[in-house]
Amino acid sequence: MEKDKIILIPSYNELVSLKIVCKKLKKYKLKFLVLDDCSTDGTGKWLKTNKISFIKNPKNFGYEKNLLNGFYKVIKLKKIKSIITIDADGQHKINDILKLLKLKYYQKFDLVICNRKKMNRWSEIFLSFFFYLRFGVKDPTSGFKIYKKDLIKKLLNKISINYFLVDLIFLSIKKRYKIENFLISTRKSKHSRIGDNIKIHLKILKNLKFIF
Repeated sequence: MEKDKIILIPSYNELVSLKIVCKKLKKYKLKFLVLDDCSTDGTGKWLKTNKISFIKNPKNFGYEKNLLNGFYKVIKLKKIKSIITIDADGQHKINDILKLLKLKYYQKFDLVICNRKKMNRWSEIFLSFFFYLRFGVKDPTSGFKIYKKDLIKKLLNKISINYFLVDLIFLSIKKRYKIENFLISTRKSKHSRIGDNIKIHLKILKNLKFIF
């Protein structure tokens, strides 16, 4: 993998699946950084023992703030031009990352959103339907995206922490950045980065404010 790209992996108590993800990334010599959100399952110890680059939060910040902190860290790296995000639960296939990097067509865009063939939460399906009708974006809550660092640097201080992922897409559209959808297939994961309860569905649906 070229030295101008880095993969960010937000993680909270997902050590079982994270081990598999990290081993596959190392196999293909992909540069990555784990964002450990103060896990209590031994994640930090395992990462340190295996000499894997990671940042450990002093307390549990939640998915959005954890990823936000990761962005603030890597935009300071001069050689980095592109930032890739994937989930720690193993649902994203490393082959899709390799395919995207090999195609290189992603370089034409400021943001590539890797949309899933199948979404598990009805709230994500509902939100994605209206987002696609309004903006042409198929999967705004996907954890697999490729950002140009310049986009992150210019928009990071203008977004709301509570709506971080979707707000970033909305601002990218508003500022007329080039966005592309890329279809991927995902594995069914036993671990979810945000869960599947009524609070999560309500949190996802609050993003409808960007549409109406």
